[in-house]
Amino acid sequence: MSAIFVMVAIVVIFAFGREYILVKQTGWDRLSERYPCRAPFAGKYRACWWAQFTVMGPKAKTVVNVGRMSRWEIRLEFPPYWIGADSQGLYLKRNPWNLQHSALLIPWSKIQSANEVTVMDIARNSSPAAALVRQPVALHPFIAAAQGVSGQLVELRLTDPSLAIVAQLAAFEEARRFLGGKLKLLSSQSA
Repeated sequence: MSAIFVMVAIVVIFAFGREYILVKQTGWDRLSERYPCRAPFAGKYRACWWAQFTVMGPKAKTVVNVGRMSRWEIRLEFPPYWIGADSQGLYLKRNPWNLQHSALLIPWSKIQSANEVTVMDIARNSSPAAALVRQPVALHPFIAAAQGVSGQLVELRLTDPSLAIVAQLAAFEEARRFLGGKLKLLSSQSA
């Protein structure tokens, strides 16, 4: 009986520790102080299976990748983030068991820019993947395909706090019409 209790305690401590670290590293704690969502979002949320948070600090930046991209349509997991949009702003939330991540409502006026980025931009920004940039360029599409990176990626930049969020454009589909001229895509498609 005590062994089971110890195992459960270890799992709970690990889960809360992981959440605490993610809240701090992704800047979600600062975002939730500035942009708390005070009322439930009535619109449609889209699943966001992978996101990269870049938090600019006074001396260095912290880059955190959360979730996994996959080429498979069928998944046996839950998306780490949910993204919605309406005229008030961009809604971000985690799953209910992510207790330390309160829902966010970021007003459109607080989003400085929304730019399409490439897989190579992501690799340059990520500390562990930075070595990939030194590899021959021809290798990048194969690495990206192996990791499931597909579709357009968009980086949203905020100034308060100084933070960037990158995710697949499909996750921001509801937000496209509200981003207007802030959304800059590399392809010839219009926003």
